[in-house]
Amino acid sequence: MASSVALLLCKKESKRLPNKNILDFNGEPMFLVNTKKCLKIFSRTFVSSDDDWILDRAEEVGAIPIKRPQELCGDTPNIPVYRHALQFMNGVDNIVAIQVNSPTLDTRLIYNVKSIIEKYRFNEIMTCHEDYSIYGSIWALSRKRLLEYKNFYNPKPDILLLDTSVDIHTKSDLEKALCQRYSL
Repeated sequence: MASSVALLLCKKESKRLPNKNILDFNGEPMFLVNTKKCLKIFSRTFVSSDDDWILDRAEEVGAIPIKRPQELCGDTPNIPVYRHALQFMNGVDNIVAIQVNSPTLDTRLIYNVKSIIEKYRFNEIMTCHEDYSIYGSIWALSRKRLLEYKNFYNPKPDILLLDTSVDIHTKSDLEKALCQRYSL
């Protein structure tokens, strides 16, 4: 069976909502919510960050830290960051990237994406809204697709899966997410 790992990107700074990824979400830093979900599903969960405090907290709960260079922070597309992280992963067929700012993401959806990419050997899976617009709270890529990606801003997933989680970018998004039910 194909080997899949979880990858969570968690940079320190955020333009719209300062310190977004480390804000308290039901008693813990937001980035740890999805990190802990992934630790239950994957044999290896990686957290890529430019911040030592974030990397230390991730490691404390069992994730594998990856120090991200400054040139891969800011307004950088995800593919170069995924490629950087891939250098620290041995024996990986698929990366299942999970957004840390979508803490209401259903654990079952993470599990289903992992299962689908491994069993059916798709090259790319993404989550979407009800109108089929790409959302990307989960973006799963085969190693081959990741290394061959050309247009970083125009993903072409093999399949889309519906996701109703809240993507947090503003204070009102955070308030909405805190009111939404989600499963751990």
